[in-house]
Amino acid sequence: MNPVHLDRVREMLFSTAAEGLVVVDRSGAIRMHNPRLLELFGYAEGELLGHSIEMLLPESFRHAHAAHRAGYNTQPAKRHMGRGRDLNGLRKDGTVFPVEVGLNHFAVDNELYVMGLVTDISERRRAEEALLRNTVELEKRVEERTAELAKGAHAIEIAYEREKELHALKSRFVSMASHEFRTPLSTIMGSTDLIGRYTEGPENEKVHKHVQRIRSKVRDLTAILNDFLSFERIEQGDISAEPEVIDIVHLCIGLIEELRGMAKAGQALEYEHTSEARTIMLDRNMLVNTITNLVTNAIKYSPEERPVTIRTAVEGGILRIVVADQGIGIPEADQAHLFDPFFRAQNVLTIQGTGLGLHLVKRYLDLMGGEITYTSAPGVGTTFTVRIPGKLNPP
Repeated sequence: MNPVHLDRVREMLFSTAAEGLVVVDRSGAIRMHNPRLLELFGYAEGELLGHSIEMLLPESFRHAHAAHRAGYNTQPAKRHMGRGRDLNGLRKDGTVFPVEVGLNHFAVDNELYVMGLVTDISERRRAEEALLRNTVELEKRVEERTAELAKGAHAIEIAYEREKELHALKSRFVSMASHEFRTPLSTIMGSTDLIGRYTEGPENEKVHKHVQRIRSKVRDLTAILNDFLSFERIEQGDISAEPEVIDIVHLCIGLIEELRGMAKAGQALEYEHTSEARTIMLDRNMLVNTITNLVTNAIKYSPEERPVTIRTAVEGGILRIVVADQGIGIPEADQAHLFDPFFRAQNVLTIQGTGLGLHLVKRYLDLMGGEITYTSAPGVGTTFTVRIPGKLNPP
């Protein structure tokens, strides 16, 4: 490139630069500047040349800057200023604004000159301040929210402790009430049996009907107490399976004989064992409660003159129990909640019950590793099928 053209390019680069450019001599006097520098500091052409560079700085910083400048002249080096310190410029109208300055040096005829690149960082500073404000505000909100959460956690902890106390109190009450009610109920049942014996004969038929009614209601109350006590013990984790060898045929025959007294007029309890094997190792009490609850429900929700069928089988080490009735059935909308505690289907609300029976059956089966399925339709009846694996092959 022609040297004349090259000089012209250098001049254009200097004059059209987007940042302020200023050249000072060793004494700090301004020798050159570009139009952008005048624009930044609000001066007109010719107002800065020959004046000290300190006139572009706030009054409070001029003395210190003169010392910095003297130090730089001693050991000049390319330097980017502004990082780690706040630098400000002073406009002609007296306003102060943040700047960032880059320094470089060169020599002409052994005379040192320093060129400064001045950048107005007002927008950046405003963005940083806004970010800082947002950060402070966010930290404040986080602290407030943390305090709220801590307060909420403390409240939850207190509520949890109160819940534990109430649960323990409820457990003690249920246990005490169940045991305390058993004694008077046993007395009522004993006295009822004596009245039945003393009034035997056709002439006391009306008395016998009332005796049977009392026995039925005492059995109902006893069943309710047993359900509540069993429910509480399961919820507390006080029940565990204790397997023993059981002859399922003998067990079912005995249970059916006990339950016949609950059957309605003409309501037969039909039992059939369909496999050659008849022994299995399971928890007797849980198995008794499971069968009793299923058969009791079948009796309760079936009309007179309709049989309740119980079938059992032991095949491949698994006990299968099927209890079928021809009763009112379970509405489809209620079937999803069938094993929930205290749930009662819409079509049985007028029939006495706690809503715990099937929930207890499910919990007993869970403890024994068994499962329960069912089919049901309103007006057709319900069939429950239980499968429970034996703990080991009995002798």
